[in-house]
Amino acid sequence: MLIDRENYTEAAEIGEQLLTKHPGHARIQFLTAFAYQKSQKNWKAAYHYKKLILQHPELPEPRNNLAMIFIADGDYEKASELLIDAINTHKSYAIAYQNLNRIYASTASEAYKLALSESAEPPKQRPLIELTALSELNSIDSRLAPDTPPAQKTLVDIANFETLLIEQVINWAKAWGNKDFETYAGYYSSEYKTEFETHSDWVKHRRERIMQPEFIKIGVSNVQIRTQNENRAIIEFEQSYDSPNYTDRVIKRLALSRIGSQWKITDETVISVL
Repeated sequence: MLIDRENYTEAAEIGEQLLTKHPGHARIQFLTAFAYQKSQKNWKAAYHYKKLILQHPELPEPRNNLAMIFIADGDYEKASELLIDAINTHKSYAIAYQNLNRIYASTASEAYKLALSESAEPPKQRPLIELTALSELNSIDSRLAPDTPPAQKTLVDIANFETLLIEQVINWAKAWGNKDFETYAGYYSSEYKTEFETHSDWVKHRRERIMQPEFIKIGVSNVQIRTQNENRAIIEFEQSYDSPNYTDRVIKRLALSRIGSQWKITDETVISVL
C-alpha cells in the first residue's frame, strides 16, 4: 500500500477517488485523513476526521489523530477534550491515555516553570508535544460496513483491490508520460498486439511513437472501475495527451487480466473524444 511506502500524497489522492465511489466508507476516509496529516495538509486531514466523528461518534481513532492537529496549532484544551472523548468511547484505548498523559505532563511542567519564573507572562512558544498517531481503525466493527457483499469479501478487501487497480492505471500513465518505455510496455500482456501481427510488432511501433516527440504529458482523471472479479477488471477514465505536435482528450477503457500475480492490460479502447 502507498501508506506503507510513505507515499502519502499519492495515497491521499487515491483515497479521494475511492471516496467518490464509497462516500460512507469509514476506513477509506480515515486512511485518506491520515495520509493528508502525514503530508502536512492538516486542514484537509481535519475535515475528514471531523466528518468521521460526526458519522461514527463511537470511534476513538479520528479523535486521537485530530487531537494531534490541535496540538500543532497550540490548542491544548481542545486536544485534551478530544482525547478524553476518545477514552470515553473506548475505555481500553492505550494510545489515547498515553497522549493525554503527555499533554498533562507538559502543561504541569510549564506551570511549574512559570511559578519559579520572575515573569508572570506565559511563554510565547509552548514546547512541542510528541503524540502518537494511529494509522488503522482497530476499533471498527461490522456495523460500519453496511454495503459488505455476502460471504468472503469485505468492503475493505474491495477498497484495497480497487486501490491496486487505480494505482496500476496511474503508474501506467506516469511511465508513458516519462517516456520510460520498458516500464510502460511491461503493463501490457505479452499477447497484446491490437492490429499488428505479433506483440513484438506492436512493441516496436509503440516505442517509435512514444520516443519520437520531444515530450509527452499524460493526465488521468475520473477513474471508474466498471466491472471486476478476481481475474479481470474493466476501468474507464478521462485521459489528456499533450505533445509538441498533438493534443487530445478522450475517455479511455482498459481491460486488465490477472496473469500470475500481476495485472496486465489485455485491451485498450478509446470510447469517445472530449
